[in-house]
Amino acid sequence: MLRPTMLALALSCAMTCPGYAQMAAPQQTPPPAAGQNPAPAEPAKPAAPPASNVPMSEPVITLKGACPAKNGVVPKGCTSTLTRQQFEELTGALQPADKGPVPPDVRRRFATQYAKLLTLSDAARELGLENDPKVQQIFTFARNQILAEALNQHYVSEYAHPTDDQIQKYYDENKRKYLEATLQRIIIPMQQATAEKPKPDQDAQKALAGQLRTRWVAGEDPTKLEKEAMDSSEVKTSPPDVNVGARRSGSLPEAHEAVFDMKAGDISQVYSDPAAFYIYKVVSIRQVPLSDVKASISQTLQRQMYTDKIAAIQNTVTPVLNDAYFGPDVPASIPQNIIRPARPGGPGGAGAPGPGPGAGTPPPPPPANSGASPQ
Repeated sequence: MLRPTMLALALSCAMTCPGYAQMAAPQQTPPPAAGQNPAPAEPAKPAAPPASNVPMSEPVITLKGACPAKNGVVPKGCTSTLTRQQFEELTGALQPADKGPVPPDVRRRFATQYAKLLTLSDAARELGLENDPKVQQIFTFARNQILAEALNQHYVSEYAHPTDDQIQKYYDENKRKYLEATLQRIIIPMQQATAEKPKPDQDAQKALAGQLRTRWVAGEDPTKLEKEAMDSSEVKTSPPDVNVGARRSGSLPEAHEAVFDMKAGDISQVYSDPAAFYIYKVVSIRQVPLSDVKASISQTLQRQMYTDKIAAIQNTVTPVLNDAYFGPDVPASIPQNIIRPARPGGPGGAGAPGPGPGAGTPPPPPPANSGASPQ
């Protein structure tokens, strides 16, 4: 008697989230205090036998008494089963591919919850709840949400491995991103208003920054100039290190990006913001080789191709909402996916399944002829 295997999507968190969360942060027993006897060690848990010992056709979940009544009587000794192959097909569909094999304790906990779900869903069918109009609406919503998630995963997989030609093309078109400049920087903090100086002389501070730049161009030690800058601003903390190190485009404030267009040995103009003035010197420049950034470019292309594809699909349709019904458009201040079907016990209450592949994913509809009847 074979059971269908696509009723447990809403239980996927029972397999992934709780199990891995518990495994990721094992509790450690604190050492005993002086003079106290150490706590007895907990007995080691018996190791789970290898799953490979069980044939694929052998049942791994058996539901005794899970058969529909005939003329009001449940046949004695009737059972429904789920084979290892069916169970692993189910967990393989629910388990994220990057998580690896399902640990034995998580697998067992999931099987227990799945058996309960099958029992409760059969009881709901006996009451005809699958034909309830509200339940049908939830089924329709669930199908669409699951299909949307399946589409996302399809394109994530399709674009997961950019070709070498695509990576080379991106590198050639964005070489400036992979220019690495070793920099020095002098920071001249803005003087802060005090009781004695309620309005600092900004023109004098700007003039000082220009003088320090001129002296740096003339060859003076930038560490000495940095100290003078801190002293002139009456800052009592230690001067910052003038050696910024190797930086790439995008690692500095946007207004300072022109630094990456300079040549080795050049000293920049004076940049400013409300907090300070800044002067840079390019000590050296190198083009980062493709081999050093191939992995990061691959990740960038994965995101870019996926985002472009989803945007292209979404741009084929223009939703138009009736303002008379929905009211005027306002900026979103709450997360999306806020519509969730009601569950017994309310949000997070008894009987509320954990999230599926996406937050708020409701349980999927059962396949046709998915009752407990023997197949």
